[in-house]
Amino acid sequence: MSGMNDRLSSAMRKLAVEAARVQPPPERELAVLAEFDRRKGLSRLRWMGVAGLTAAAFAAVLLIPLWHSPAPVAPAPKAVVESEEAFVPIPYITPLAPYERADIVRVDLPVTALIAAGLSAQAAEPGATAQVDVVVGQDGRAHAVRLVSIVDAN
Repeated sequence: MSGMNDRLSSAMRKLAVEAARVQPPPERELAVLAEFDRRKGLSRLRWMGVAGLTAAAFAAVLLIPLWHSPAPVAPAPKAVVESEEAFVPIPYITPLAPYERADIVRVDLPVTALIAAGLSAQAAEPGATAQVDVVVGQDGRAHAVRLVSIVDAN
């Protein structure tokens, strides 16, 4: 392995001696230096442009919240109507465990979905929707349903 290193070192020394003897023409050196100066000027202009755009974007981000837009009008809160009916457990679903957390979610469902779940819902029209409260367990399964109202699809 050291023989290879010695040969490589010897070849590098020869190359350095030959490179020292070769001199580029003065015109070529001046052309290279002029190109470096030209690119340095372009680079400086490019960085100044990037800095200007960055400053403009930063100012725009700061000023956008200051522009006054009309305040959104919040819709009037709907009166929450509690149903007097009890929750009806959904058949074939394991009941909630005593330690399990549950949430009540109000949703709109087609009346046909309630009938398919085994609940009786009287609707004048087959396309009617029902507003129901659903008891949802921690696992995301619906455990019980309470009918709030039925809206015909007129």
